[in-house]
Amino acid sequence: MDIVSGVVGIEYSHFYIAEQVEEGFDSVGDLPDFRTSEPVIVTPGMLTVVSRVQSHDAWVTLMAADAEPVQQTDAWQLLGSWPYRPVYRGRMGISGPTTGPALPALGWLPGSQGYAPTLALDPATIYAVHVYARGREDSRARYEAAMAREEWGIHEGFEAYVAIFIPEGEQATPQAAA
Repeated sequence: MDIVSGVVGIEYSHFYIAEQVEEGFDSVGDLPDFRTSEPVIVTPGMLTVVSRVQSHDAWVTLMAADAEPVQQTDAWQLLGSWPYRPVYRGRMGISGPTTGPALPALGWLPGSQGYAPTLALDPATIYAVHVYARGREDSRARYEAAMAREEWGIHEGFEAYVAIFIPEGEQATPQAAA
């Protein structure tokens, strides 16, 4: 099982889990349609995860596994499962819409410099991605309570996310443009 984690700056109530556009490939560039109640919006090359909080920092973990975890604690809520087909070379990263790539969690990951690592998916594999969240059920209320306090300064810890990519089938390996 491969695992990468980072802290992402959520802005406008969302963040991205997206494939890096590799050299020689044309960007698919499809924008998510935010006129949905879905917690995760899937477009080619990208998952857009919708938060219940406007602006905060969240811990995000990406995993590649052979099977879905057998048991989840009550703290983690399954937001859903969606098919994901790599469109480039399968290097998945975490980024915010205005803050850019996720950062390693200072004090948690060795090195803690630069950007969080990417998760390498096999580009010839179709995946089922299962997205879990912790803290969403009351994150908005906790955020609003924090904003009302005079000593407000907390900008993290309202939500955390895990996306698990599980092989589900095969596809032709995406090829760079000629």
